[in-house]
Amino acid sequence: MSLFGRNKKTSQPGQVGLSFSEEGIALVWVDPASDRPLKHWEMLIDSPSQLAQRLAERVETLELGGVPCYVVLAPEDYSLQLVEAPDVPAGDVASAVKFQIRDSLAMSLADAEVQVFDVPEAAYRPAGANAVCSGNAPSTNHRSEDLVLNAGLVLQTIDIRESVMRDLAGQMAEDRWSRLPGRAWGEARLLLMKAGEIYLSRQLNTEIDQSQMAGEAWASTFQRLLVELQRSFDYFENQMGQGQILRLLLAPVPGITNQLIEQLEHQPGCRRVRVMDLNVLWNTGSILSARDQYDCLFASGAALAGAAA
Repeated sequence: MSLFGRNKKTSQPGQVGLSFSEEGIALVWVDPASDRPLKHWEMLIDSPSQLAQRLAERVETLELGGVPCYVVLAPEDYSLQLVEAPDVPAGDVASAVKFQIRDSLAMSLADAEVQVFDVPEAAYRPAGANAVCSGNAPSTNHRSEDLVLNAGLVLQTIDIRESVMRDLAGQMAEDRWSRLPGRAWGEARLLLMKAGEIYLSRQLNTEIDQSQMAGEAWASTFQRLLVELQRSFDYFENQMGQGQILRLLLAPVPGITNQLIEQLEHQPGCRRVRVMDLNVLWNTGSILSARDQYDCLFASGAALAGAAA
């Protein structure tokens, strides 16, 4: 989803991915032409009023001025809704969808910014579309744009987390099918994918954290998670008619992912479970800790999308 575009030459190699969250800004700088593409990563944590200055200082220190930048919005700055595709000319789709979802918006129609992208034709009848709504006054997208440009980076796109996770999963999957639950949103979220396209995106009702996994009630909580996953898999396989899911990829979350993988591997229907290892993606051996990967997951996806652009 390209909301903004910029064209500017730079003598510095590579590109920067930025991911916004409640904690701060994750920054990832990569050079795809290098044997070790990952050049720098860090999490910028400060008060909201100071983050813009912190980013500008880091860009200056790292001499990243003029480098292309790919941004991922924080989950609280947008919503993703599945809607029925309106029967209107292509140029009017966004406006029609915006009016269609008006009652669910947490802002006025004037302040909302809506982008629409298609879902696979075989997924839904009647035809569906994904509506991405961002906004508030001043515009979320314009705030992100100003922050990046004022830091001296060259903004290329503003994207959403589901899109960059799709790109990451596509790079890491060894076969055509994948399913991906993640906990790096601050919530458990599931994407069901086939051939690089998102067929279903949903928030799971089962909450997972370290204290729960260590508690006496974890066995029943884990069973609820399995039921939620299996219902989604059944919907994908039977209602959508897309065949059996073969791979389960977990987002890296410190203190959670490894134990969850171990338990899932012993469950029927959860074959070939593994973590999304950014060290494999960037050929960094074991440099990135679990915490680094958790912090920089979406920024890495943004940088990866820029590398493929």
